[in-house]
Amino acid sequence: MHHAYDVLVNLVTKEQATGEISFTEYHRVEEIYMWLKNMEMANKDVMELIKIGTTHENRDILVAKLSVGQTNTNESRKAIFLEGGIHGREWISSAAVINLLQLILEKWDHRGCDIYLLPLANPDGYEFSHSSRRMWRKNRGRSPNILLNTFGLCKGTDLNRNFPTFWGEDVTNFTWFEGSRLSCAETYIGAHPGSEPETKAIIDFVTQHREELSAYVSIHSFGNVVVYPDNYSDKPDVQSEVEMMAKKLAESLEEGSGGEDRYESGPIGCVRYRAVGSVEDWARHAMGIKWVYLVELPSNEDGFFFPSEEIPRVGSSLLNFLKTLVPEM
Repeated sequence: MHHAYDVLVNLVTKEQATGEISFTEYHRVEEIYMWLKNMEMANKDVMELIKIGTTHENRDILVAKLSVGQTNTNESRKAIFLEGGIHGREWISSAAVINLLQLILEKWDHRGCDIYLLPLANPDGYEFSHSSRRMWRKNRGRSPNILLNTFGLCKGTDLNRNFPTFWGEDVTNFTWFEGSRLSCAETYIGAHPGSEPETKAIIDFVTQHREELSAYVSIHSFGNVVVYPDNYSDKPDVQSEVEMMAKKLAESLEEGSGGEDRYESGPIGCVRYRAVGSVEDWARHAMGIKWVYLVELPSNEDGFFFPSEEIPRVGSSLLNFLKTLVPEM
């Protein structure tokens, strides 16, 4: 059933492939994947869908590559990787990324830069958040505890605690924000670094493209911040550059929202809290990617229940964010 869209796609003609979807409501995984297939068919010259892995529940993990003006396959091009939905309950993260995809296709000639968009980094957790437990955060992997696994209890790993860099550092059964070694905890770090198929998929894909990637951006909800890894560089000029860029990006998000959403910026350990084994630390310290940021989207007073009718405003903010970052890459 998870691949039913493949059958449906074969019935869609080029003329029918309009890629229409509502950006005033949240959609399920199958709807999003069908829309992505439609968009690929309608924009074959600039868009390619790439399957980078498969989840525990046998769902595809799909990256959309947007590329304009590439005529020579050997041409050296800069690229950016933007990931959303790594935590299932953060619906606005995935919705804003697919809205951003549409806005890029409609409004922005990003010539000379390839854009990789991963709207559902955790499709199993996202779907479970829709179908069963709204506040589900983790993926849907089994607990390593034999007894718990026998009864189907304590499933899931926090994917943003499962990357190899600093994995498990100072983490105990009693820590929380940094991560936890208890599989029942929301911030469970996994049985070992990179233990989860979703984590492996991102690691393999980014590693394959590391030479071209100048930026990695992780989109979360909620908090109205633009943050970057602690101890970003031992070079003062690099540290200063990433700080100044974060301020510019925070301003660009506010501007893109029409002044509706205010953002602050700074190192993650100062503005938010440190999470060991995060994709941000891995992208910066293991991959050496120049610009690495985590964006916590706006909340107002809605928390994780961000109003769906406001998705377009957040999508527009992210487009302005990219237009600010890409020229600096």
